[in-house]
Amino acid sequence: MFMRKLKTGLRLLGTFLLRILLGIVAAYLWITGLAFMGRATVGRLSDRYMDGRYDGLRDTVFDIINPIAWYGGWVLVGIAIIWGFSQGRLNIRRWLRKQHA
Repeated sequence: MFMRKLKTGLRLLGTFLLRILLGIVAAYLWITGLAFMGRATVGRLSDRYMDGRYDGLRDTVFDIINPIAWYGGWVLVGIAIIWGFSQGRLNIRRWLRKQHA
C-alpha cells in the first residue's frame, strides 16, 4: 500500500516538474524569439546606418519588446504551473460546453 502511494506521488511530482520545465523552455524561447526579431529588424538597421538615424527607433522598439517578452515569459511559466497542478484533468472543452449549454 505504501509503495503504491509512493509510486503515485512520485509520478505526480515528476509530471508536475516536467510540465514546469516545459513552461520554462517555452518562456525562454518566447523571450529569445522576440529579442531576435527586434535585433533582426530595427537593430540591423541601426547597425547598418551608423549615422544614428535609427537609434531612437531602436531604443523605442526595444523598450516595447522587453516588457512584452518578460511578462509573456512569466505568463507561460504560470500556465505551466496551472497545467502541472491540473495533471491533465483540466478539460477546457468540457468546461466550455457546460458554460454554453
